[in-house]
Amino acid sequence: MDLPLRTQAQRWALAALLAIAVAPAAFGQTLASPLRPLDLERLRFNPAATDSMLVDTGNVLPEGGYRLLLMVNYERGILLLKGSDDVERSILHYRTAGWLAGAWSPVDRLELSARVPVIISQGGHGAETLAGVTPPDSFGLGTPELGARYALLRREDGDPVFLGLGLDIGLPGGSADAFGRQQGWAGFQVAPRVAVSREVGPLALGASAGVRIRSTEVEPGRDVGTELEQGLVVATRGEGLRGEIALEAAESLVESDVALELLGGLRLPVGMGFEAFALAGHGFTDIPGTPSFRLAAGIAWANKPPPREDKCASGRSHTPEECPDQDDDGDSVANGKDRCPLEAGSVDNAGCPDKDSDNDGVVDREDQCASVAGSARYHGCPPPDSDGDSVADDEDGCPKEAGPASNRGCPVREEPKPVEPKPEEPKPVEPKPEEPKPTVEDTKSPLDHRVQFPVGQAEFQEEERRQLDAIADYLKANPKLEIRIEGHTDNTGPEELNRTLSQQRADRVRAYLIQRGIAGSRLEAKGYGPTRPLMSNDTPEGLTANRRVEFVVKGGETGR
Repeated sequence: MDLPLRTQAQRWALAALLAIAVAPAAFGQTLASPLRPLDLERLRFNPAATDSMLVDTGNVLPEGGYRLLLMVNYERGILLLKGSDDVERSILHYRTAGWLAGAWSPVDRLELSARVPVIISQGGHGAETLAGVTPPDSFGLGTPELGARYALLRREDGDPVFLGLGLDIGLPGGSADAFGRQQGWAGFQVAPRVAVSREVGPLALGASAGVRIRSTEVEPGRDVGTELEQGLVVATRGEGLRGEIALEAAESLVESDVALELLGGLRLPVGMGFEAFALAGHGFTDIPGTPSFRLAAGIAWANKPPPREDKCASGRSHTPEECPDQDDDGDSVANGKDRCPLEAGSVDNAGCPDKDSDNDGVVDREDQCASVAGSARYHGCPPPDSDGDSVADDEDGCPKEAGPASNRGCPVREEPKPVEPKPEEPKPVEPKPEEPKPTVEDTKSPLDHRVQFPVGQAEFQEEERRQLDAIADYLKANPKLEIRIEGHTDNTGPEELNRTLSQQRADRVRAYLIQRGIAGSRLEAKGYGPTRPLMSNDTPEGLTANRRVEFVVKGGETGR
């Protein structure tokens, strides 16, 4: 006795909907064993109906929400057998069942549910003509189920999708003689699954996948047991009339069977929390429990829990983690990106305060010498002191020679006492010779000399001392002269560094002249960096000429 597909057309419909290359095997075996009791119910629905009435979408009820429903389901063509006489018999031709179900969310993200099916009436024909087959009872209890769902991801939390885990447990208590439960494992069944969904405009798109683990029952021609279950749904969203269409499939892991059913549903709020709904479906295979068609209708009642308290509202108590978009410490860094969300800091330091361990005004993250006070000019490090006299090079008139701060870092040298000239004996007056006209050599002043410096250094070369000594003698001979010592550089390197270097060069020459007995009040040192080139910096000669110190008589011309 066999269990064939109804028609060749239905076989092709199954292949198209599932994209299965090979159609399910034909069942042409002769009835060789008695028909054992098994659970023929294949209607899987979602009692919470958050997005869909038919498929779990991972979207659970809000905390404190619940939904109760009462539904009547009528289906035909549930169990067909064919004897050795090749005559098809509809052992379970129709079934009318009532469902009482409900769902409730006791805590945030968790939802519990229960489903109790009652077989009100069912019947068929031909069972009495088959050996070992007893007509099913016309009334009984289906397999009760308890369920739980947990939301891993939620759209209201900013996640890209709804994602949830579900678990249904079938309990003993169903009527075996009415095909209301599996014979083995005392009727227990376990069905874990995962579900996902997302809103797309006015629609909700959802999918679920899981496995229904149950005992294997030997039914004539095939085994019925554990199955993989999948569901796809497209449902409308919003208020008022809503609709959905779903495809539910179950692939046997003990036979080459695929049960497939296409369902549609409508739901309409009727006031005071009540909702009327209707379902219709069409099965595409003769797998036991898959009806040729079904119709269902019912009514549900759901409470609308008060909206969840907005912890992020002004004045509400919350943690930074609960309100990632707020800025609790007012430092312009949102809690979700703030490494110190309760302590005001800087944007550049990810919301944490900038520490300054050495109190030098340079924050630690920018301070190259965080444990030693320095200056911003030197990235938090102390200014260099080349000669170790505790006078920074920037302020040291002699950065290569140690000296006291009172002498601007230069060594203190005793000025030689001037030797009083002996009074000259009067000479006989002679006629004054005619004075010769001055030549270029006669008008040339020691102040015209330019002191040259090596690249990147503020120390002049040894041969310059003779010229500087001559300048010192000239200034002694002209005690009313006051001069400005101008330092210059070429244009290589950063301008700020060159300006500092030119100042150091001018300071070094000034310090030398002071050592040679010239009062510091007559000498002004000023660095101009690369801003006043003597020659073009495009040639080596020009670069050399521009690394210089020049002398300018205040209130007069340069000594050039």
